[in-house]
Amino acid sequence: MPEHITLTVGTARISALTQTGSTSGLPLLVCVPGGSYTSGYFDVPGHSLFTAAAERGFPIVALDRPGYGGSDPLTEVSFAGNAEVLTDTIADLWTQQDEHCPGVVLVGHSMGGAIAVHIAAGPRTWPLLGISINAIHVVPPQAVTDAWQAIPRGTSIEFTSEDRARFMYGPEGTHDPAVLKAAEPACAPIPVDELYEVIEGWPRDFARLAPAVNVPVHYGLAEHEGLWNSTPESIAAFAAAFAAAPQVTAHTINNSGHNVDHHYAGRAFHSEQLDWAAGLSRS
Repeated sequence: MPEHITLTVGTARISALTQTGSTSGLPLLVCVPGGSYTSGYFDVPGHSLFTAAAERGFPIVALDRPGYGGSDPLTEVSFAGNAEVLTDTIADLWTQQDEHCPGVVLVGHSMGGAIAVHIAAGPRTWPLLGISINAIHVVPPQAVTDAWQAIPRGTSIEFTSEDRARFMYGPEGTHDPAVLKAAEPACAPIPVDELYEVIEGWPRDFARLAPAVNVPVHYGLAEHEGLWNSTPESIAAFAAAFAAAPQVTAHTINNSGHNVDHHYAGRAFHSEQLDWAAGLSRS
């Protein structure tokens, strides 16, 4: 069962869910959730990456980003600031791993994927084996841009269940409608500044950061993505930006919406992520 922990990083507190592994030689999975979700995003009953990881013996941690869960907020909200604090948090987690753990694989969902790219492109004191990111891109539909820009900066908002159904879940038949209720304990207010950054600053930063990522990249974007344009061409263009990565795997996640983990396709996607991560430990 996952355990709630709190880490102290400098003067900041970072909360997390953690679960030990049972199989030697597998990487530590460090999961970074997206906007409006705590670490519990990765452990929704019936849709849990923690459960899938336990079945395979992986050690896994899901972090509450600054300002979420029990984690202290940043003085100024930014993906770069998130990355700086979480890089130091992972350094602390790494000191607790046994000698048979080969390194860290970052798993980033949505804004968590953007932050994973920031982390992978920056300096660190721990071994990063690769990043598995999904539900992130740089080209949003105009309706999404308009919706976010209509909200005043400097506040936090809570998405309604109708908002989540519209933007984060695919059409009828791709998910159990009950999952929205099951995921409610993981829902949290989102700083509006994150919404502005993901449509304004992040696309500019990505052009600079992606070519600096020099570890393998596993990438997927949902067929019924509500927050990004998810054509095969847009997926290929995003993947091609990782010019220095020794390996890039990119594809459409069929029969899914933005919150891939919570769809019927999520189980197969978890298996794919874990297969990929296990392969890195043997490289």
